[in-house]
Amino acid sequence: MKVTNVEAIPLRVPPLGEKYWGARTWGDTTGPGYPPPARRRYAYSETIDAVLVRIETDNGIVGWGECKAPVAADATAAIVTELLAPIVTGTGLDEIAVTWERMYAAMRVRGHDSGFWVEALSGVDIALWDAWGRALDQPVHALLGGAFRDTVPVYASGLPAAATAGLADLRERAVALREAGWTAVKMAIGVSPDADLASCAVVREVFETVYADAAGQYDVRQALAVGRGLAECGIGFFEMPIPPENIDGYRDLATRLDIPLALDSLATAHRTLDFLRVGGLHIVQPDVCRAGGITGVMRIAALADAFGAIATPHVSIGSAVHFAASLTCAAAIPNFEVMEHWIGDNPLAAVAPDLDVPQRGLRHVQHRPGIGITVDEQVIRRLAAM
Repeated sequence: MKVTNVEAIPLRVPPLGEKYWGARTWGDTTGPGYPPPARRRYAYSETIDAVLVRIETDNGIVGWGECKAPVAADATAAIVTELLAPIVTGTGLDEIAVTWERMYAAMRVRGHDSGFWVEALSGVDIALWDAWGRALDQPVHALLGGAFRDTVPVYASGLPAAATAGLADLRERAVALREAGWTAVKMAIGVSPDADLASCAVVREVFETVYADAAGQYDVRQALAVGRGLAECGIGFFEMPIPPENIDGYRDLATRLDIPLALDSLATAHRTLDFLRVGGLHIVQPDVCRAGGITGVMRIAALADAFGAIATPHVSIGSAVHFAASLTCAAAIPNFEVMEHWIGDNPLAAVAPDLDVPQRGLRHVQHRPGIGITVDEQVIRRLAAM
């Protein structure tokens, strides 16, 4: 079974409800303070963006993948079309690891070991695994060695911290999530130390399990103070407390804080190893659409396991393909605890009408072939034309 066609399909769809929670928290950072806003303002699209990858084989098997592309979807699609498709076309579905190495090595001499390049190859890798599972009439988690669990605990991701004046509204949102059946939530912090701790305290009154993501908005001094406050409040983990470039800072925080540290911006096992060697992380959060696809995530998870760390797929924003591939990995990772689930009104969920929906904080592992969903290509073509 040889790959005969690789197609990248960029999607840019208006949000159904509020602007994406990350954009509301970290996209409009303004005002005085340290670090200065110029170092803390991230780029977000006004639409919900992704790049889907469709591969087809010489015997008609079709597999679907997704590249992380929250911004500049056309750039990611161009990488797939111009650089990766020629590498992958003609390869066999039974040589996915070899194909992964060929893709990754192609830009090594130019220093591209993360970002757009690895995000693009992630989508191709997922599509190859999906096609291979469909060709063998097996779920991908079976090809990875089997599912360790039939249900995967997930937390609700999408609750921004509030300024003091907005704490009452924040509490109402938390109560609504609890009443909807969620058992755990993650908050976007990094607004200001005092406001963040006050917000977390309010939500902890509603939920027993709360996590906090600062998206690298603090310096080490601030993260140390906030981390101590989060630990006193009983927060489950502290995600990206400082910029990921500061590996020694993660080591120092891990040594001085009584709260697990987590990080989602891990593109490869090589980068993950740098943090694990210094004891800077307790939880690694590889994103299947950003960290080398299913092949990359499983390598990172195995590495984390060797260091006694937890591995859990990062999800945040994306289509049903992203969600399904993440669930597949979560089922097959032994050192897994809990997974993220974006709770926003997601227009890209429509690409797979049979995507599993969380119920009472759990997602059910799918045992259908491939990554376990039926992709509606007509919906994808319609969304691509928007």
